[in-house]
Amino acid sequence: MKSSKGENIMNLDTLQRTLTTQNHNFSRRNKGKQELTVLYARLSQDDGTQGDSDSITNQKAMLEKFARDNNLYNTKFFVDDGYSGTNFNRPGFQEALDLVNNGVVKNFVVKDLSRFGRSYAEVALYTEILFPKLDVRFIAVNDGVDSETQDANEIDFAPFRNVFNEFYAKDTSKKIRAVQRTKGLAGERLAVIPPFGYTKDPNDRNHLLVDEEASKVVQKIFDYCINGYGPHQIAKKLQKERTPTVSEYRAKSNSPVCNWDSKKVVEILERPDYLGHTVNFKTSTKSYRDKRKIYNDPKDWVVFKNTHEPIIDQATFDLVQKMRQKRRRNTKSGRVGLFSGLVHCFDCKRHHVFATAKSISPNQERYVCSGYQNPNYDCDNAHYIREMKLTEIVLSDINDKIDFLKQHEKQFTDSLAKRAKTDQQKELKKAEKRVIEAKKRASELDSIIKRLYEDNVLGKLSDERFNILSKDYEFEQSKLKQEIDELETRLLKQKEDVRNVQKFLDIVRKYTTLEKLTPSIVNELIDRIEIHKPDKSSGKRTQQIDIYYRFVGKLDDL
Repeated sequence: MKSSKGENIMNLDTLQRTLTTQNHNFSRRNKGKQELTVLYARLSQDDGTQGDSDSITNQKAMLEKFARDNNLYNTKFFVDDGYSGTNFNRPGFQEALDLVNNGVVKNFVVKDLSRFGRSYAEVALYTEILFPKLDVRFIAVNDGVDSETQDANEIDFAPFRNVFNEFYAKDTSKKIRAVQRTKGLAGERLAVIPPFGYTKDPNDRNHLLVDEEASKVVQKIFDYCINGYGPHQIAKKLQKERTPTVSEYRAKSNSPVCNWDSKKVVEILERPDYLGHTVNFKTSTKSYRDKRKIYNDPKDWVVFKNTHEPIIDQATFDLVQKMRQKRRRNTKSGRVGLFSGLVHCFDCKRHHVFATAKSISPNQERYVCSGYQNPNYDCDNAHYIREMKLTEIVLSDINDKIDFLKQHEKQFTDSLAKRAKTDQQKELKKAEKRVIEAKKRASELDSIIKRLYEDNVLGKLSDERFNILSKDYEFEQSKLKQEIDELETRLLKQKEDVRNVQKFLDIVRKYTTLEKLTPSIVNELIDRIEIHKPDKSSGKRTQQIDIYYRFVGKLDDL
């Protein structure tokens, strides 16, 4: 009786259809079978804080004593430890329910209605419809509920207990959410299980320690990504290397299957926790009934930086995120192009796909515009280029930049700074001035709208006039806030450009003259490559290639 959404939110129509298809003559159908008495106990994680009275051990002892005292024989005990009462998709309950549906249960006994469940509607579906139809006696010991002996007034009162239990669950959930939010905003780590690669500090539950063995797997996954492997390929490599999965490592499995999932690889690659940060509110749930996780927008995350030792440095993490944004298509041969995800068409701006096959020799492997022959894009040429030729061009250009930087670093830096200053200085000052003006006007509008409201309340301004003026001012204010956000984003980018020059220099300084290119070198240095349409006007095939370096863009003018 589980819903298609994974919840156990069962409706009346579904239950009625189930009942009409069953043979209701259970006494004849089950002749010769022993009738069971189900003893059911439940304890949620939240209930565990209430003390020992509701513990599984105490519930079991009470139920067994009640069964003995009331001559309820052939008992079978079912338990759900750590499961919420708002959801009936619990293994112990579902196992007991299967026996009920098979017609072998005579009595169903719980300590009280709240142990059975905290959803009024669903409790009623079982206790008022299903159990009576199947001739199952339902008993809630502490609530005095007994479907066989109670009169109509007692029966009518039971639903009120169910309503109260549901209210209690809702209220408890609300309080827990409030406490969790307070803790999360104060910087306490909300996640119960530490990220793979870390372990809990035994002396401080809010602090993480690096797990030396698992952290090496995390670093390996990032290295594979930088070297051009996608999540699916990384998962295959880890499986081939017999690397235990996250769950197998935590369970200390002696015979791991090592069946890595690409989704888990993606999760690891995208976790800011590996930078040494605590990240709260990444997920949430819709309500106390629906426990399914919802992934929140990253802008709603609350990040506390440098709370534990990092496993991945910022530069590596940023590079991987940049690569994850680039679209790379897996080839049938399994080979990944050296420049996959970086090559684009100059004309239609679509990405180039890497064309290869087992029947194609390496010197014929090439990049072809994905917009060519696509009816949705007006690109009349394949703009193709062989990978071997592109490798020669890029390698030569990188070495030229390295050599120039080694000999003329100051000239190189000054040239980039001058270019940035010429292009952006005037615009930067203009934008800063406009932000100040816009914020001042937005503040004035707040005061104006407040005065309008006061005048309207005091009768100095008619409702009609108030609605017209307030609407106009609020629209202006909305446009100003949008403009301020856009300007501040642009200002941040322009100021970042100055720092980007230094980032590029730090990367290039690591290298001397390169003999060959590797995926890690290419992805660390190159942001984008644009392929122009071939030119055959001179009788020879020539083709312009634009190389955009990370942080600094095109460097053709240096």
